[in-house]
Amino acid sequence: MPSELNPRSSSPLYQQVMDDIVHDIASGLYRPGEKIPSEADLGDIYDVSRITVRRAVEELVKQGKLTKRQGKGTFVNEAEEGPSSFQNDDIVQSFSVTCEANGVVPGAVLVTRELAPLPDGGAAFFGGACDGRAVRVKRVRTADGRPLMVEDNFFDPERYQFLLESDLDGCSIFRLIEERCGLVPRNSDSCVLSMERADIELAGLLQVPENEPLFSVRGEYLDQYGNPMFLGIQHVVGKHYSFRL
Repeated sequence: MPSELNPRSSSPLYQQVMDDIVHDIASGLYRPGEKIPSEADLGDIYDVSRITVRRAVEELVKQGKLTKRQGKGTFVNEAEEGPSSFQNDDIVQSFSVTCEANGVVPGAVLVTRELAPLPDGGAAFFGGACDGRAVRVKRVRTADGRPLMVEDNFFDPERYQFLLESDLDGCSIFRLIEERCGLVPRNSDSCVLSMERADIELAGLLQVPENEPLFSVRGEYLDQYGNPMFLGIQHVVGKHYSFRL
């Protein structure tokens, strides 16, 4: 169902409305061929102006997700036929948002979370402030229930200690951090995309054969104020994902 918008978010209200409509399409609330609520009704649902709703709808029409029919309303387009692959135009973009933009339901299965030593090179990124340790969160990310990646992220233990207690199954950590702290990730210059082969552990988590080709993405990410946010290592099933760099 539609979610409450966050007026303190750095994301504009029309973008939040867009993201929520895309999520509702992916979850099946609005099905292909069905009419979505009118602009007036959406304004009431999200408690925003019709101008804000109109821009969100127009952007989704441009993206091919909605179609306006004169005198009838706005309808959800049929999903395009094509290969089951995902394109991420921004490596730091939330996996949940990427899935929703591709018309599938995102998921997350927690593998482990702990206060753990940083990987090689991590201490320099955090400036030595975290004494060589970080909040480590390792999860399998799924799309329509199918494993697509293992994300292994290391967060500043002082600012993000709440992640050790939060429910992290099935949620977007980026959204959780934005709601709790008002912070959003930004790309840094230190981001490396390479290829690897699935070892026994990754093969089991991703439900692929051992030695399956994977993308490996290692990056150091800042918040919008330039402060270290997290060091991330992602292991992505290559045949289901593509990056535009």
